Amino acid sequence: MTDINAVWSSLKREDCGSLPSKLMVKTLPLKKDAKPNKNKKQQIIALRQQTQPVFDIDSFTSSVGVAPIQATDASEAKEGETLADNLSELVVEFSAWNYDSDDEEDEETLSSPDKKTLRTERLASALKNNSIALQIESLSKLNNIIKSLLCHHCSDNKLEIQALMNTCGKALFQLVGCQQSGKIRSLTLECIQSLLLANIDLARHLPYLIPSLVARYTPCGYDKEMEVFVENQQVHDFFRRGGASNRQDRDGLISQVDFHVIFEPNEETRLALCRTVKCLVDSIMEVNATEMLEPYYADLIMSLQTNLKDPFPEVKIAASQLLSQLLQISSFESGAKYFATGVARAVLPNCRSRNTSVIIAAMGLLKASITVPDRAKAKGAGSAAIADLVGFKADNTIPIAAFYDSQYAVSVNILAELSSHRNPRVRLCCCNMLQSLLVDLPDRYDHEQRLLPYVLLFINDAAADVQAAALACIDKCGEQYERDHADELTERRQLGVDGEDTIDYNFGLPKPFTCRPSLGARLFVRNNTSRFFLTLLGELTNWRAETRLRSAELLLILTVFCEEHLTKDFHSTLNNVAKAIDVELSTCQEHEHLQVMDQIEQVLRLMAKFVHPATYLRLLRPRMIDDSFPLQHSFVVIFATLILGTSFHRLSPHWIELLSLISSPRLIGAFAGSKMRVDGLKALRSLCDRTSGKNAEILVAHHINSDNELSQALSNSIDSVEELLMDSEDENVRTLCKECLNQLQVLSKRIDCRDKPI
Repeated sequence: MTDINAVWSSLKREDCGSLPSKLMVKTLPLKKDAKPNKNKKQQIIALRQQTQPVFDIDSFTSSVGVAPIQATDASEAKEGETLADNLSELVVEFSAWNYDSDDEEDEETLSSPDKKTLRTERLASALKNNSIALQIESLSKLNNIIKSLLCHHCSDNKLEIQALMNTCGKALFQLVGCQQSGKIRSLTLECIQSLLLANIDLARHLPYLIPSLVARYTPCGYDKEMEVFVENQQVHDFFRRGGASNRQDRDGLISQVDFHVIFEPNEETRLALCRTVKCLVDSIMEVNATEMLEPYYADLIMSLQTNLKDPFPEVKIAASQLLSQLLQISSFESGAKYFATGVARAVLPNCRSRNTSVIIAAMGLLKASITVPDRAKAKGAGSAAIADLVGFKADNTIPIAAFYDSQYAVSVNILAELSSHRNPRVRLCCCNMLQSLLVDLPDRYDHEQRLLPYVLLFINDAAADVQAAALACIDKCGEQYERDHADELTERRQLGVDGEDTIDYNFGLPKPFTCRPSLGARLFVRNNTSRFFLTLLGELTNWRAETRLRSAELLLILTVFCEEHLTKDFHSTLNNVAKAIDVELSTCQEHEHLQVMDQIEQVLRLMAKFVHPATYLRLLRPRMIDDSFPLQHSFVVIFATLILGTSFHRLSPHWIELLSLISSPRLIGAFAGSKMRVDGLKALRSLCDRTSGKNAEILVAHHINSDNELSQALSNSIDSVEELLMDSEDENVRTLCKECLNQLQVLSKRIDCRDKPI
């Protein structure tokens, strides 16, 4: 009978030989492109067969003694170790690539669709792996696969991309928030963008995709009562209680944002987030399935508006364009109406950016948010932000925080900065935005007087395309006014109540006007001028020369549209213009290059075309003769300029009165000041210049029944000028006197010749 102990010890020795202790310990240096082949697979199968423990009871029954068994065990153990080392090398090589040695054999037994499914499942499992290197490699492989499928447009490729999305979607969405590697996040967003471009079915994936994207944005809230977005609720509550704090949407208007938190540190990844959301919106819009985005509309708006404060300009531009697109989708009109004012206020700081592209994108978003229709109230849902755009602040109202910090009392007129921006692209975009607000806004009547001055400023712009856009805007507003007031305009045209026949309205117009504006445009501007006209006159004496110049330019444009209707405020106009002339005469050496005085004189000459001489003569006489009246010399300059602009057939009935006023001793006498005498002589020369040529015959014919008065006035004027010529030693005065004497004497001789009998 065989010894059972010998059998048991033999079994243990064979087990030790089949399970070497070095298994799976030795690692091999692998090349990146190394892959297992069929030869190594066959070696593994052979090694597995050789290392299988085989028990033969007959071999043990014939064995006698222990020594031979020990010798056999030693040789078997050595051979087993060699086989185990080879096996460990191959197994480690396969395990490093997450490769199953039986996968290729399994694929050979499967059909082609099943092979693709199996490979997709392997790719999804690799994306869930904790190895960063393996995740990056899997993402790169997935992106290449998707791009190769997108290159060939066919239904089968679209089905394969759909299968990739269904299998790998959740794993991809989880990697959007990967904190270990920024490269993983960027590759993940690139893969998602490629999947979205295929226009596949996204219904089952939106509940996972959108929250993963929104989680990478700064969290914020929305105060509907104040219509502002809130990032720091504690600071906002402090502001609402009356604390010394600024409203959060105004942060960035004067200083940089203090508490804007950025979750994603990589700028390019933040830009990729915006582009991913845009791909999502475009994909859903292309298949006309906007109702799928409705549950997530508020999350998208609140997340994207945080990018408006991003320090990276490209992110601001992308976010502005995407928000404009979302606000203009008709299916989301109710949601856009809810956030319109808040978005408009949030984008205002970007309108003061140094980057031109950021400003243009911000104005596009501002226009889109203000013009969101509120059909129930027949207004623009974001029109309340227009007051913030122009920096409106109620009179006698000071914020509580202004008592603690002066910057809280500052209001910024952003629209004024945009209208005077040095880049013509910005000015053109601003003009187009104003045209949209003045034409398309349902409640435009409440804002016309605030927005119209800036459109009128663009008419005098240096860029020709900006001028053309401004004139086109005024024409469209005029057409709209004609449609809204058809009865009034029909009556005016039928009765011919449209100016005087004695005025040539197409002559002497400043550039870029080539003809008289349309009736609707003139009435539109006149009806909206009264609110800011006096303020404009006050700006003529502003301490900044550039402001005075722009005020004079705007006044010139208003004169073209208002025409004779300026007479109702002409007394205020004269006083303010006199102050402006006094300022320019005192600072002409400092700001001569701006030529503000030339602009004011052009305004006066154009006004004289529409204002009757009897009107300004009655207003100027007491101001010119009274020595105690301030700015006397400024009124003399105004008088001389008005004479040059008045048509002679309107001037001739008052010529004797005008000549007597100018040649009075109070203006050119010995007791008048030196500046006063020079200004008086210039005015007299202007009057004499107007009587040269055919105008002299018109003057004589008009006063044919009052020759004595005309002759007496000429004689008195000649005596005054001769007396001044004899007494004065100033060469400038003497030169002006000689010029005036020559013209007066010529006119006097012509009258005397007419009186002599033939």
